[in-house]
Amino acid sequence: MFRSSVSVLAVLLISNLAYGQLIVGNDQSGTATIWNVDPTTGAATALYSATTTDAKPWGMAYDRTTNTLYWNNGSTLFSSPFGTTLTPTNLGSMTFGTANVNFVGLGFANGKLYGTRNIATEAVYEIDPVTRVATQVYVYPSTFDFGGLDFDMTTGILYGLSDTAPTGSVRGLYEIDYVGATTTFKAPYPAGETDIDGLAVFNGIAYYVTDGPNTTQANFYMFDVATGAQLGTIPSPFTGSGTFSAATWVPEPASAFLLAMAAMGLHRRRR
Repeated sequence: MFRSSVSVLAVLLISNLAYGQLIVGNDQSGTATIWNVDPTTGAATALYSATTTDAKPWGMAYDRTTNTLYWNNGSTLFSSPFGTTLTPTNLGSMTFGTANVNFVGLGFANGKLYGTRNIATEAVYEIDPVTRVATQVYVYPSTFDFGGLDFDMTTGILYGLSDTAPTGSVRGLYEIDYVGATTTFKAPYPAGETDIDGLAVFNGIAYYVTDGPNTTQANFYMFDVATGAQLGTIPSPFTGSGTFSAATWVPEPASAFLLAMAAMGLHRRRR
C-alpha cells in the first residue's frame, strides 16, 4: 500500500510541474530584452537587457544536449548557457559561399542550426554552429516568406510561419519537410494578424510570437498543431516595435525525474 501511495504521489507531483518555458525577444530600438515567459501564468522574467545587438534577436534556437541558447542579429550569431541570466558570446558571422548572410529564423536539431532567409535565395539552410558555415537543404517558393522557425523536439518535425503564402494557400503555420522538399499547412494566423516572425513549438503546441509593441500587439498565440485550433493567448512583454521577433522553447530541467527519485528514496527508507 505504501508503494502504491508513493507512486500516486509521484504521478500527481509530476503532472503538476511546469514542463518548460518560452524564450522570446525582438529587435526594438533602444533597450531590448530577452525574456523567459511562463506560458501558464504569462509572467515574464528578464534574462538579458541591453541597447546592443546581442539583446535584439532575429532568430533563436536551443540545444538541449549542451544547454546552449543560440540567437542571431542579422548575420551575427550569439550563444549563452541557458540559465536565470544570459551571458552572450559573439560567435561571429554566419556565411554562405563567400558572403556573410542574414537569417530571420533559427531552429536546432541533430547538432546543427537551421535557418531561413527572406531575401536572395529563400530556403532552409543547415548551419554548423562551430564554423557558422551554411548549406542550402531545401529551396522553397519565395512566396512563403518563412520567418518564424522551430523544431518540435518531441517529434523532430520542423515548422515555419508564413506571412504571405503562395497563391491558393493562406498565412499560417506550415510543416516543412526539408528532406522531401514539401510543405504542409497546419494552422492559420489569428484574425487580423498578417506579420508574425517568432515561433516556438513543443509537444504539439505552436507558440506564435508577435513583434510588438504590446500596446498594439498585446498577445502571443498558442495553436494546436494537430487540429489547427487556437488554444489561447499569452501577454507580450515587448514594450517597443520590432522588425523581427524570435522565440524558442526550453524544456523544464529534470524536475520530474528528481521528484520521482525522491519518492523512490522515501520508499526505500521506509522499508
